[in-house]
Amino acid sequence: MKSIVKKIKVWHHDIHDSGRKRLQEAAIGQFEELPSRKSVKKAIQNGLVFVNNHASNTSTWVSIGDKIKLVINNTCSGKLQTTEHRVESSSISVVYEDECIAVVVKPGGVITSGSYKHTLEKSAFYYLSTSTLPCAHNSPKTAHRLDKATHGLVIISKTISASKTLNSAFNSGKVRKEYKALVQGNIVLESGDIKLLIEGKHSRTLIHKLGVIKWPLHQEATYINIDLKTGRTHQIRRHLAMVGHPVVGDEIYHSGARFSGQGLFLACTKLTFPHPKTGEIISFSTKLPRKFKRVTSKLNMS
Repeated sequence: MKSIVKKIKVWHHDIHDSGRKRLQEAAIGQFEELPSRKSVKKAIQNGLVFVNNHASNTSTWVSIGDKIKLVINNTCSGKLQTTEHRVESSSISVVYEDECIAVVVKPGGVITSGSYKHTLEKSAFYYLSTSTLPCAHNSPKTAHRLDKATHGLVIISKTISASKTLNSAFNSGKVRKEYKALVQGNIVLESGDIKLLIEGKHSRTLIHKLGVIKWPLHQEATYINIDLKTGRTHQIRRHLAMVGHPVVGDEIYHSGARFSGQGLFLACTKLTFPHPKTGEIISFSTKLPRKFKRVTSKLNMS
C-alpha cells in the first residue's frame, strides 16, 4: 500500500476560476491513477480519497491550496481496492503531524491497537501522510494505549527512532497526560492524591475537583481534572472505583446501578511531552466529547 498527496494548484475541470469545488469534480485530473470520472467517484466512495487528512465523500468541498490524498492498495490486477481496516468516517481528527509523529483524537469505542479488525493504529495509514525519513515505519505505530471506552489524544510514531524515544519518555515519566471525568457522588475534598497499588505495582493519580452537579440515578456527580502520574491498565477507572467514586458509565469497575446510553465519561484532553527529534517540550489539547456539554453547561464552563 502507498499514498499519493497532491496540493491543489489548478482545477482540471470546467470553470477553472472557481474558488472551490466538490471533491468529485476537484479530484478529476489530479491523479494518473484515476484517469476517468468513474474511477474518481469509485475511489471516493471506497474511502480512498482524503481532503487535508480527513475522510471525505463526493460532496466534500475542496479549495485551491487544499491537499488531496489518494490511498492505493495494489493488487495483482492493479485495481484500487478499499481496505477493511479503516475506522469509519471522519471520526478520527488529526491535531498535529510532522515527519516523525502525529497526535490524533481517538473517539470512545475505538480500540487503540492490537490484533483486531478495526483499530486506531491500523486506520492511521489512511489518515496520515507517509514519512519520507529513512527510518520510517511501513505503517504508523501508536506510542501508547488509551482504553477503548475512553475518548482523547493519542501519540502516533511514524519512524522507528520516534517509537524508541517516546517509549523511553513514557518509561521515565516525561509524558504528562491530563484527563477530565465525571464521577459518581460528591467528592468532599477539593484535591486528592490517590496512591493505591494496582496488581502489586505503585500507582499514582492526582485529582482536582471542578464542580458538582445533580445527575440522574446517582443524585450527584463530580466533575474532575485528573493528572495521571503512572500508567497502569485502567488506572483512572480502578483508582476512582477504589475510593468510592467510579466514573459515570463505567461497565467494568462498577457493579451497581449505572447511568447508561452515553458511554464512559472519561477523556484525555491534554498531552505534554518532549518531541522525539528536537527534544522541545510540546503540548496539545482537544475539546471534550459532546456528551460533556451537559456537564460544563450546568457549571457555566462551556
